[in-house]
Amino acid sequence: MYFVGVDLAWGSRGTTGLAVAGEDGQVLDITTRQTDDDILAWLRPWTEGPCFVAFDAPLIVVNPTGHRLCERLVSRYFGRYGASCHAANTANPSFSEGSRALRLATALGLSTDPGSPRHAAEVYPHPALVTLFELPRVLQYKAKPGRDFAQLRGEMLRLVTYLESLAAADPPLVLKSSPQWERIRDGLESAARKADLKRLEDAIDGVVCAYIAAYATARPTDVRTLGDPADGTILVPVDPDLATRIDQEPLG
Repeated sequence: MYFVGVDLAWGSRGTTGLAVAGEDGQVLDITTRQTDDDILAWLRPWTEGPCFVAFDAPLIVVNPTGHRLCERLVSRYFGRYGASCHAANTANPSFSEGSRALRLATALGLSTDPGSPRHAAEVYPHPALVTLFELPRVLQYKAKPGRDFAQLRGEMLRLVTYLESLAAADPPLVLKSSPQWERIRDGLESAARKADLKRLEDAIDGVVCAYIAAYATARPTDVRTLGDPADGTILVPVDPDLATRIDQEPLG
C-alpha cells in the first residue's frame, strides 16, 4: 500500500507538492507539479493498487457561503493553537464548479470511503503537526505579514527536523535515505530569500500529508474525522484528551 500526500493548490496556477511513502515508512518520491495533467501523471503509478491519498485541499464543497462544518470544527478544537481554516465555499471561483481535489480523485478512481482499498481524504497539516509533536502553537513557516525571512527559515528548519525524527516513530517516516529530501534540506540550508523557502514549502507539506495517511492507517483510534461526509470532512490526528472531547460533543 502507498501513502500519498498532495499539498494541492486551489487554483491551477499554484504549485502542488507531492510525496509518497511505502508501508515501511520509506519515502519513495517527493516532487512538485502544477497542471492537473502533470499531477495525475505523477499520481497514477502510485494509485493503481491499494493506496491512501491525503489531500491538503477541500474535497467536498457544496456550501454557497461561509465555512464548512469541518472547518468550524477544526477552529473549535485547534484554533487556540493558531490552526484555523480558510473558508471553502462555492462563492469562491476555485469551487464554483466543484473542487479540484475531487476532480483529481475521481479521475484516479479513488473513493472517499475510508473502507475502500483505494481512497482519498482531506487533511490539514497545521493541526496534525500540533498533535504529532505536542506543540503549544502551530509552526509559523508560512509566509504572512510580519514574518521575516529569518523567522520563516528557522520555523521551516524546525519542521524538517521534526519530520526527520519520525524515523523512530510509530509508524515511521524515513526521509534521510531520500535524495529528494536531501535536496530539500540542502535548499533550506542555502536559502537566502523568502522565495527560496516558498519553493520548498509545498513539497514539505506533501510529505506531511503522506505521513498523516500512514498515521491514520496504522493508528485509526488516534485520528478523528471532523465534519459531515455530505459537505466535507477533515481527518486529524488527536491526543487522548481531544479524542474524548470530540466523541462527547455534538457536531454543530
